Amino acid sequence: MKKIKNIVFDLGGVIMNLDVPRTIKAFKELGITNIVNNTGHNYQHSFFYELEVGKISEDTFLESLLKLSSKSPSYLEIKKAWNQMILDMPKDRVDFLHDIKKTYNIFLLSNTNGIHQKKYLDDFKDDYKTSFNKIFKKAYYSHEIGIRKPDVEIFNYILNDSNLKAEETLFMDDSFSNIEGAQKAGIKTFHVQNYNTIDVLKLLNE
Repeated sequence: MKKIKNIVFDLGGVIMNLDVPRTIKAFKELGITNIVNNTGHNYQHSFFYELEVGKISEDTFLESLLKLSSKSPSYLEIKKAWNQMILDMPKDRVDFLHDIKKTYNIFLLSNTNGIHQKKYLDDFKDDYKTSFNKIFKKAYYSHEIGIRKPDVEIFNYILNDSNLKAEETLFMDDSFSNIEGAQKAGIKTFHVQNYNTIDVLKLLNE
């Protein structure tokens, strides 16, 4: 692992705390139900994924949710419910990023959308008085580049865009399907479980 020069971090479940059930609960209070499938890991409606790759506007997304509601919530109420899953970025993880960037080129790769992005970037600036994106050499967001994980295309995009060699790059994510996507691009991987990002240092020093 001593060849690793670049580390690509996922955001939610790795750096940022997420609580998707909070959003599901908030939606139910607005009369919006049957959002996720039986496993609770996938959305039932394609517009969630279309928002993540920038195929639809935020207003179209909010209108799609409004049509599912048995009530008549406002766009603002729907947006607030959608953002309920976004929690904090703990200081120890932020400190870890600042520490590891002294040795490695670090990047961010997140499946996200403009509504969530504005929420966590604003929150981070309020909490840390600085820009989250500036921690990284470059931050890649699915809705800005039109591709999402686990598509191997998004990993190839990053390698080409930042001129990285796959064998010198490590990708960290809490989703195993995303890990598999990176492996298809020849990128080394570390499956994050229970926010054990610190364990990657042991792997890098092997």
